[in-house]
Amino acid sequence: MSKISEIDRLTSKIADPLIQEGVESAITKTLLPAAAQKAYPGHYTVTADGSSFGAENTWPGLDSWEMAGAYLMLGKERLVLDYFDFVQASQRKDGNVPFAVFPAESPPGGLDSYLWGLNYPDDVHTYKPIRHDGQPEYSDMSERKWIGLYKHWQIIINPLSILAPICYVLTANEIIKKTQSDEWLKEKIESIELAGKYILSRKSSNGFISGAGFYIECPPRNQWDGITQCYGVEAFRNLAEMNKRLGNLESAKSWENEADILADNFRLFFWQRDHFAEYIHPQHGIVDFHGLTDVNWAAVALSVATDEQIRLIWPQMVAEKKLWHGDMPTQLASKPYAYRDWELEEPLPFERTNSPLYDVAAMGRVWYLEALACLKMGENERVYESVKKVCLMGKKHDWFWYERYHPLHVWDVYPAGPKGYCEYAAILARIVLGNPELFSNNV
Repeated sequence: MSKISEIDRLTSKIADPLIQEGVESAITKTLLPAAAQKAYPGHYTVTADGSSFGAENTWPGLDSWEMAGAYLMLGKERLVLDYFDFVQASQRKDGNVPFAVFPAESPPGGLDSYLWGLNYPDDVHTYKPIRHDGQPEYSDMSERKWIGLYKHWQIIINPLSILAPICYVLTANEIIKKTQSDEWLKEKIESIELAGKYILSRKSSNGFISGAGFYIECPPRNQWDGITQCYGVEAFRNLAEMNKRLGNLESAKSWENEADILADNFRLFFWQRDHFAEYIHPQHGIVDFHGLTDVNWAAVALSVATDEQIRLIWPQMVAEKKLWHGDMPTQLASKPYAYRDWELEEPLPFERTNSPLYDVAAMGRVWYLEALACLKMGENERVYESVKKVCLMGKKHDWFWYERYHPLHVWDVYPAGPKGYCEYAAILARIVLGNPELFSNNV
């Protein structure tokens, strides 16, 4: 079956013409071009043409997990399995997984700036792909040198440092749900559990998983991000589910217990009368200055909040128009201009050009959590409306999306980062293709 006919099959039942065009464009203009698979079979870039963030680099954190889920929906199982093999080769003995992997035949550029946390050459490893049916003939099958980035350029606060091992577990769980291959899971479970044990090793004496901003770095959310705790719970539950599938009931029970402990601790300390705080700072304690934040979406979407907490949170979240500032879902926080100086990045030995509040913006990762929460709550009309708004924004820019959409002081957003960034395209595909009953008929 040709690519076009396969896409037609996936999108032909989408009732709304705008949404149908949006999903088709996300697939044909962003997701498929990004899956070049030249550097190795399974490789995909985080922008449509690979011109930003490296044509051969791999980002095993959030973006690649989000995209992997979209590729699985598109029937690209071989692609995702090969991607997983590549990332597994970068896993350290302690279970940690890098949030970026670069070619290392020579020293990567930026060792005196954004990559000054890179442990070169000590972390250099080799990877030689294994030939499988269905791989592109043009993929580089040679053994090459690669190096993983495990430490952020904010080396003290170290945001993003727990992102990749959690996403590694989430990706594995999505693979097994799609492929139903117990054989694959038996082969990978030791590595997946090792990532889980690394996540546990990052638990501080206060009972929370450290690592600062889970999927943001500017500001870095020093040091215990509410998003990290919610996704940590999800990762532990995924580990329990995968072990249960293999009949490893003792391990499954242990991971379920870890999920319950973390969820209980989160609910106890992050809850602020009628909503959840954003993060906990090592010196300043609970941080709750920025209105309603993504942490509330996560707590609902990932089944961490109690029914009573949801009863108090939900009416506020869906009524807060600022979360869709400029008609673009979904902003990180409803009060984006309320950050203190001590919340910003640590002093650096090099100059940066991006704003210290670069991630205070609408992002696909936040929209995804909102959509999951809305689907759980039966807010189908809101999901549908958010999809249309995202499609309208894509159409405005020739059916490409940007990395961030910053809120302006008027009712508008400013697109930032590379045009053709894959995140919104991947989330759009996930939401629409993952819920065909919702989009086959107008809500």
